[in-house]
Amino acid sequence: MTNIYDLNITDTEYAKLIAQGYDPNLEHQLLELGESLDEARKLARVVGLTKDKAPETEEEWEEFMAVLGH
Repeated sequence: MTNIYDLNITDTEYAKLIAQGYDPNLEHQLLELGESLDEARKLARVVGLTKDKAPETEEEWEEFMAVLGH
C-alpha cells in the first residue's frame, strides 16, 4: 500500500516534479534518516534529474544547477 505524505507543495508543483523524476518516497525516507526538509527535497530532485541519464542540454544543466543552488 502506498502511503500519503504532506509534502507542503501544490498539486501543480508536485506534477512538475514527478515529470522530472522526483520520488516523494525517497524524500520521506531521507526525512526519516534525519535530513532537513529542504535537503531531502533537494537530494530527491537531484536523484530524479540524474537517475536515467546525466544532464545533456544547456537547459537540463541549468535546471540541475538550480536544484543544487548554484
